[in-house]
Amino acid sequence: MDITIKAIPRPSQDKNVIDLICRLNTSLITISGESGSKSANLDDFSQEKALFLIAVSDEKPIACGGFRPLSPEICEIKRMFSLEKNIGLGGKILSALEKAAKQFDYKYIYLETRKKNDNAVKFYLKNEYKVIENYGIYIGREEAICFSKEIK
Repeated sequence: MDITIKAIPRPSQDKNVIDLICRLNTSLITISGESGSKSANLDDFSQEKALFLIAVSDEKPIACGGFRPLSPEICEIKRMFSLEKNIGLGGKILSALEKAAKQFDYKYIYLETRKKNDNAVKFYLKNEYKVIENYGIYIGREEAICFSKEIK
C-alpha cells in the first residue's frame, strides 16, 4: 500500500477531511456515546503553529490527525483517526505530527481521549505518552484521560 501524508492548510474546507471527520465522529459515538466534535473545530487547524495531516492511498483519504497550539510550548493533538486498523497508519500520522511539532518549537504534546477507548489508550501508551492530570476543558471529567509527551 503506497501512502502519502500531506498537510491540509484549510481542513474545514476540504472534502476529504470532512469525510474522514464524519467517519471519526460516527466511530467515537459508537465507542463513547459522544463524537468529540465540540472540543475541536476544524478551523482550529488553520491558525498559526497548527497543522492538519491526512494520509492518502490510491487517491483516497485513509487517516488523519492534527495539532493546535495550547501555549507557546504546548500543542494539542486532536482528531486522530484511521480507516484501516492495525497496519501502522496511526503511528505514521503521529510520527509526522511529532516531527512537525518539534519544527514549530513546541516542547510538549498534550492530548485527550476517553478511558473507554481502549485502543486509543493503548496506542498512546505504546508511543511513549504519559498519563497526566486532566487539563483545560477535561478537568473534572471522569470519562476523560489525558496524555503528554515531551518532544526531544
